[in-house]
Amino acid sequence: MKRRTRKAALWGAAVAAVLAAAGPLSPARAVPKPDPTPQTSPRGMLDAMRRDLGMTAEQVRTRLAQEVDAHRAAAAVRRALSTPPAGMWFDKSSGRLIVAVTGATDAQRVRAAGAVPRTVPHSHAVLTDMVRQIDGLAGEGVPGVTGWGVDERANGVLIRVDRTTSTPQTDAFERSVRALGARTEVPVTVERSNQSPHQQGGTVVGGERWMPGDEGICSVGFSVTGPHGLQGFLTAGHCTRTPNQAAYGKDGSRMGTSNPGGNHSVNGRGGDFGLVKVDQPGWTVSSSVAGQGGAPVTVTGSQEGLSGMSICHSGQTSGWHCGEITRVDQTVDYGSTVIDGLSYTNACSAAGDSGGSYVTQPNAPMAIGVHSGGGAAHCDDDGDDTITIFQPVAAPLAKWNLLLKTGSP
Repeated sequence: MKRRTRKAALWGAAVAAVLAAAGPLSPARAVPKPDPTPQTSPRGMLDAMRRDLGMTAEQVRTRLAQEVDAHRAAAAVRRALSTPPAGMWFDKSSGRLIVAVTGATDAQRVRAAGAVPRTVPHSHAVLTDMVRQIDGLAGEGVPGVTGWGVDERANGVLIRVDRTTSTPQTDAFERSVRALGARTEVPVTVERSNQSPHQQGGTVVGGERWMPGDEGICSVGFSVTGPHGLQGFLTAGHCTRTPNQAAYGKDGSRMGTSNPGGNHSVNGRGGDFGLVKVDQPGWTVSSSVAGQGGAPVTVTGSQEGLSGMSICHSGQTSGWHCGEITRVDQTVDYGSTVIDGLSYTNACSAAGDSGGSYVTQPNAPMAIGVHSGGGAAHCDDDGDDTITIFQPVAAPLAKWNLLLKTGSP
């Protein structure tokens, strides 16, 4: 079943499965025993957010409180509406959740849920159908086109183009999408960037890493438990493509098996996520990720990432960096594969971060997703637009009937 159809079918279960954290998300930080329970480090997370978002400590605390209210409102909106709204995003200027609706009845329900309605002409169904038609135009990929998806704030769609590799096929695709928009009266936005996304691997050493055999180095995402006593962690699907491959921990010793059985890795239209089974003596899983300066952050649950929300990323190469979610539910063309359902942020990353953890809310950190890819800009680059992409964590949990390990702050 195609992802967009599956997403609509899961709409009614979104609150229970994601916001209620049916399996509390725990960062996958598998470490050799003994494994004392780490303590949450809200101060380090606040410091990183202040540094990367350019805010004072008081501004960060105010915004985080507003985001908590916005997430509560989002859950209430989902319960109140029978179908998904045309869009939802956090507006940092007002500190409120904005919900795009097409009718007065839904607008009234949104207000009652504690959010701000914005009346728009195009429904969620119209926008997703437009994206489906763009999927058809793109086929297996168009040179110079790096992705597409719904543009929630504009009540339209967008396509991403690499300005450094524009081709006649790129131009023809853009004209076709604009013509489609003109026929349907759906706005079309073209984002041009010199930061083409790529799935990030690498051979650097440091941080919370794991090594899939001899294929390079990736980052641990979130610890999970599953059927028949399974213990393991989530990571990127492009790190787990080889079935039943030995997986090694940060100290070089074997910790488990990547892609056990050959059916625990997805790297295509269904997403970018994989599972590593932790099954070796001396290894265990915990509810922490490496935070600012390596200080562990204990994850207490899971949450859906909303556009406009703050987020922090932990990867074995770049360490701990924060930013904002800029887009959700986007299709990304990495050149080697096309993947649906990914989210964009402006938190910097680097090669080797693949599979790493995305969390939010320092006082009770919530797991959001695992790192999928990014552009060529590095964390020490100035003046370059930052493209960092993650896989929302709900998809692998649902696919493999997994629960995320959590702790208490």
